[in-house]
Amino acid sequence: MDRPTSAPGPTALEVDQINRLVRTTPAVWFLSTLGALICYLQFADSQTDSRLDWWLAAFCAVSTQRLVASLFVYRVPRSVRLIRWWLSSTLVHAALWGLLSVVLLTPGPPQAESILHITLVAIAMGGSVRLPGFRLTLIAHVGLVLGPLILRDLWTANPYHAVLAFLVFLIGVYALVSGRNQSLALREIHVQRQRNEELIVALQRENERSETARGVAEEANAARTRFFAAANHDLRQPLHAMRLLSQTLLEQGHKVDVAAVSTHLVECVEGMAEVIDDLLEITRLDVGHMAPHWSSFPLDDLVRECCRPHEPLALAKGLRLDIDVGRLAVHSDRALLARVLSNLVSNAIRYTERGAVRVACALTSDESHVWLDVEDTGIGIDEEDLPRIFEEFYQVGNPARDRHLGLGLGLATVKRLSDLLSLDVSVLRSAPGQGSVFSLKLRRVAMDEVTMSATAHPEPGAQEALLPGHRVLVIEDDADARAALTGLLRSWGCDVRSAADAATSLSHIRTGFRPDALVVDLRLPDGASGIDALRDVRALLGDEVPAVMVTGDAGSPHMRRAQDAGLTVMVKPVRPVQLRAFLGLVFAREQAPQPD
Repeated sequence: MDRPTSAPGPTALEVDQINRLVRTTPAVWFLSTLGALICYLQFADSQTDSRLDWWLAAFCAVSTQRLVASLFVYRVPRSVRLIRWWLSSTLVHAALWGLLSVVLLTPGPPQAESILHITLVAIAMGGSVRLPGFRLTLIAHVGLVLGPLILRDLWTANPYHAVLAFLVFLIGVYALVSGRNQSLALREIHVQRQRNEELIVALQRENERSETARGVAEEANAARTRFFAAANHDLRQPLHAMRLLSQTLLEQGHKVDVAAVSTHLVECVEGMAEVIDDLLEITRLDVGHMAPHWSSFPLDDLVRECCRPHEPLALAKGLRLDIDVGRLAVHSDRALLARVLSNLVSNAIRYTERGAVRVACALTSDESHVWLDVEDTGIGIDEEDLPRIFEEFYQVGNPARDRHLGLGLGLATVKRLSDLLSLDVSVLRSAPGQGSVFSLKLRRVAMDEVTMSATAHPEPGAQEALLPGHRVLVIEDDADARAALTGLLRSWGCDVRSAADAATSLSHIRTGFRPDALVVDLRLPDGASGIDALRDVRALLGDEVPAVMVTGDAGSPHMRRAQDAGLTVMVKPVRPVQLRAFLGLVFAREQAPQPD
């Protein structure tokens, strides 16, 4: 059974008009009662029966009832029912005026007749002023007041009253036309007022949005100021140390411990590289230049790979690094998820002095997702700090900005990558001195959806043993970078040739040098592309020689073009360990026995 629908409420114009009627009721009561008394007194002597007395009593009763009702109606909500009642009482009031013409059917003295006609015409004109918003009620009001008077004048059948009937008819038509025009004007005013109110509301909302946007902009500006201030500090600190160490080597190279100074220089370079890498990664995430590459893979393999590099530091601090992840498969971007998990594990170990760091997982209630938790027994986080821990350079427990305690970019990167991958990163629980638990939500898939990689990953020691004696061709236009890279490769035992452009690299090959691997800068002199140079070298060799592209233009169209071509790309400054691992893997594949 359908639910009964409620009657529509009154329109705003109807409410406004009924308010006018109610407000003017006391004045109308006074004037109409005065007019009724004057008419009564003018005709009282000429009337022989009591009909006029009864009319006056009924008129005063109705008028007084409307007056009393107007004093209480302000407390009643405006409704269709109230409007109908008030309009009905108005028509009853008009009908009583029309009844006066019937009661006074016998004409009186000329003075009395003039007062009667003036009074009724005034009542009709008053209705055109008070009832323009109710067209049908206005027509009925004028008809009830003037209709009986016109018929009375015509019934009298004398020229004087005939003229009066004609004049009253014209006045009645004028009252209706005037009421119609006022109704149209009122409707236009009401529509315009509604438009103005809507405009005011829209302006208020726009002002609120502007205030919100201004607040966001001010907060963003303040965050950017903090961001650059912290970045300025964290970049200048290692640069300052590098300048002093370099000058020490230059002036007193034979008197200083070169190994120790070199170690400090490497730490400074690694520190700067870490800041730059994190800044570039955050920038790429903010401008949308990083798109996930979705795949399905075993979660436990990924967790162990991410935790393995952190085991030495955990062991050195006397911490347990526990992994409690079952044989589950998830769907995400493997590389980006590894970055998120590695940052969380690194953060947990960095801020934990005793106890353990634990990586565990649990299924959601519907088993469609996996909760991956990184739990530590470290310093914990105050509740007031929780809203800010994902801001750039914001750190808990590192007011002196000690680089060994991180740079404050790890969790900012985690947040952005988590948003990109829809991981719903959150702090499950945290308390000062009791540690923290960070949680990620991953979509679970069946193990048969996993595409297993057939590539073997040799141990680091095996990779290092494979480097000596292998030939590497370096194509790099910057002389300093080319010399440094060539020197590094030769220190690893590689046979190296270097070139500043594609033409020089091809000349090396024509003289008989056949490289086992290529290291190519993505942007070469005169706008040439390293991708084209690589293609020319491979064409001359007639072999798809393994290659790595290096570039300082992270997120550029050139870099995306290289990635789309399936090339390995490393962003400058390239970490030697990354390059060494790549070459070791390449040479391991070359020496792996081929299947029959």
